[in-house]
Amino acid sequence: MVQSVTYQSFKANWDEKNNSINPAHSARHFIFNKFRNLFFYLPNTLIAACINPRKESKNYNFDFQHLSGGGKCFSKEIITPDNVKLSASIFTINGYNSQTPTIILFNPLGCNKEIFSDLSDSIISTKQFNVIRFDYRGLGNTWSAKDLVLDGESVYQFAIKELGTLQDKIHFFGYSLGGAIAAQVKALHPESKGKYIGDRVFSSIFSIITENLCVSRFGYIIKLITSLIPRLFIAYPVYFLGWEIDTKKSLERMKGRKMTIYHPNDCLVPFEANAARYNMDNRKSYSSNETGGKTHFAPITELTIDNKKAELTLIDFLRK
Repeated sequence: MVQSVTYQSFKANWDEKNNSINPAHSARHFIFNKFRNLFFYLPNTLIAACINPRKESKNYNFDFQHLSGGGKCFSKEIITPDNVKLSASIFTINGYNSQTPTIILFNPLGCNKEIFSDLSDSIISTKQFNVIRFDYRGLGNTWSAKDLVLDGESVYQFAIKELGTLQDKIHFFGYSLGGAIAAQVKALHPESKGKYIGDRVFSSIFSIITENLCVSRFGYIIKLITSLIPRLFIAYPVYFLGWEIDTKKSLERMKGRKMTIYHPNDCLVPFEANAARYNMDNRKSYSSNETGGKTHFAPITELTIDNKKAELTLIDFLRK
């Protein structure tokens, strides 16, 4: 029996599962974060502007409509435990219940939830899954990677507590930065056997910085030497300011089946920095025919895997 979805905003809560991302869960952490945000305001804001360069989305609570192929769509305001308002779009199939799988879609860097319009249409057209799209908080409310993880955690709570989906029926799909955030949220709930799909996801912020800014064509020694400067002056400061996202560790912690997708010619996340490198059991590769910006910046609906539309590979994985 599913719980009734209300017209009111949904308020997520702090609990023992997400306490690790609560900046005030201990006095020591609270003081440290206040100190860091005060004395490193400018560099932290610069990093935030690079990782989440978006304004806060407007919320239109319960802007309800029927879908042409059956089912319903409505808007929902989700309030995080630290009182930031998020905008979400929920797509439900007719006759859904607690056993109906629900897929949460996590956006890539700088994009709004509309980037998944075609993908959510493809998933809903199967009449087997509910879909949730949402926008992260805006730039002014973003102070560390944990803020974006908290946004995803809040949407996860909505799927369970108000949409009424069983935790093992909640699946995660994230593209690029979204795949890293989705992995962090999934790892907060090792009890859940829901599935995870990461699309062109970096293994860590540290790795993507060093791999892109070093010189690797002249062998390992030159690569190691040339990586020292970006490590010392970019990667380590980013880590200190709270922006490290370690997808590799999250993959190790999470339960449930997981699939990672990479592009062999990826212009932004080379295989050496890709999370797919650490998921040998079930990883897929896009067609190597594409080159240039499309290799990373084209959405999954514009690419192919094994000579078929890539989103069909995703849907097949979700069905199994």
